[in-house]
Amino acid sequence: MKRFLFGFYIVLFFLTSCASNPKQEQSQEPNLETDFQAVYFDHTIIAHPIVEVEDGYYIIAGYYIYYVDKATMTYTPLCNKPNCLHQKETDPTKVTNCNAMVHVNVGMNTSLNYYKGNLYIATIEIIKDENSIPENKYAMMKLSLDGEKREIVHEFEKPVQTAIVHRGYIYYSSAASLLGSEPAGVYRIPINGGEEETLYISENRNNYVSNLKVIDNVLVFSEYGDEDFLFRYDLNNEQLEPVVLEGGIKAGRSVIANDRIYYAATDPKDASKWYIISTKLDGTDEQREDFLAHHFDDDYYYFEDLTIGKQTVYDWEDNHIVAEFSQIEGITSVFPAKEKLFWYVSLGGTIKISYINREDIQKGILLFMY
Repeated sequence: MKRFLFGFYIVLFFLTSCASNPKQEQSQEPNLETDFQAVYFDHTIIAHPIVEVEDGYYIIAGYYIYYVDKATMTYTPLCNKPNCLHQKETDPTKVTNCNAMVHVNVGMNTSLNYYKGNLYIATIEIIKDENSIPENKYAMMKLSLDGEKREIVHEFEKPVQTAIVHRGYIYYSSAASLLGSEPAGVYRIPINGGEEETLYISENRNNYVSNLKVIDNVLVFSEYGDEDFLFRYDLNNEQLEPVVLEGGIKAGRSVIANDRIYYAATDPKDASKWYIISTKLDGTDEQREDFLAHHFDDDYYYFEDLTIGKQTVYDWEDNHIVAEFSQIEGITSVFPAKEKLFWYVSLGGTIKISYINREDIQKGILLFMY
């Protein structure tokens, strides 16, 4: 098997530190300008670090946002300041001067969002209260595509676990109060300003809600605690329901491929065992699959063996092995996008990002970072 093609590599040592009536936008047709890009979502703490635009990608690596040109796949920090050292700056008094730098909480599920010509990301900002006393607050930051302009469009009153943007709304889940006095929940706010709506409140004050994503105009999120739950909130009819499969089996994650929903389900008798259950898009025709997979798209399904750091790619048609990759280490997010397969690896404070063109997957060409 050939082993090298071309990729890009980012090494980053972590620092310590709109529509007037969005409800009218609820069409079933996907729109790159307004829709949450679920293809760049994964169930890791690096949940949604990539967004795609017509001529490129924007990627957040640690505290810095980069633009990647589609034609050359070269990356550039989102900063046009002359003499700026960007991620190489070591002077703590100058670090925050870089336009590419954002004050994200690396402990939350970071989601970079694109909506109508701007980037959006939940950050922690120093904001003065009504008595002019500065305090750290979660905020939704809006950035221009050249990084030069930024604006706080919403100040969150609750600690944020995940925040995404979809069709004129900010959807976010709050972290549970440290004292357990306020349970976690899911909320919605118009991106251009307006009243916050409560979509869900956990019944357990010790649980947390995370991994928000929108698939086919359905908001999907997970609640974690002594028991884990998966919920679906239909944005068209505004109905909320837990995902419970036959036999009371609870699903842990869901992906749509080839007009079916694939769920990762835990064996109710043995939590160490799991399997894949699929249904039609309307929830009917439930069946247990005879394979295991962590990621899916219309061409392939992907299984990761974390013990040896190997990913195996299978063809849907006859389930044969198409390729094997050795990109899995540390915390790895995998994004099987339409044109490329991306690996996003976080290991020991270092970020590595690599990709392979989709047409090269079946050739068995393994892409390595260097």
